[in-house]
Amino acid sequence: MTGTPSSTDDAPERLPEPGDVIEFSFLWSHEQAQGLVEGVKDRRCVVIRVLPGPRIVVLPITGTEPDHHAKIPLAPGTFGLTRPSWIVTSELNVSDWPGYDLRPAKSPKGAFWRYGRLSDALRAKVAAAVAGHVKAGRAHMTSRRG
Repeated sequence: MTGTPSSTDDAPERLPEPGDVIEFSFLWSHEQAQGLVEGVKDRRCVVIRVLPGPRIVVLPITGTEPDHHAKIPLAPGTFGLTRPSWIVTSELNVSDWPGYDLRPAKSPKGAFWRYGRLSDALRAKVAAAVAGHVKAGRAHMTSRRG
């Protein structure tokens, strides 16, 4: 393996880590309920877990403020986002790594799949929120297979 962790030579070989922000074709649970198998748009997502297989569990980032409390705000400029955005902590996709739903990052220049990584404090906040939704039965998990 050569290059930096975000170079195109090693992206498929390097496993993501919890907190990595990637470009992904996220399939919302309401889209799956409508019979869709592919997300309507590509978006930045946060990897929250890496499973055997390997498979990843991701949460979506949206620029439209959700009308529920299952969200964690991100400041404009974070990961190249141009406006305020939110991590939605109650919607999860589980997908193969690297799967057909992984998309090239739009920036920074030279990056293949990774925009960057959440801080330790933000990763802990996200993990606690997801655990709370799972425990309360309010998490929507969509399994994706390539």
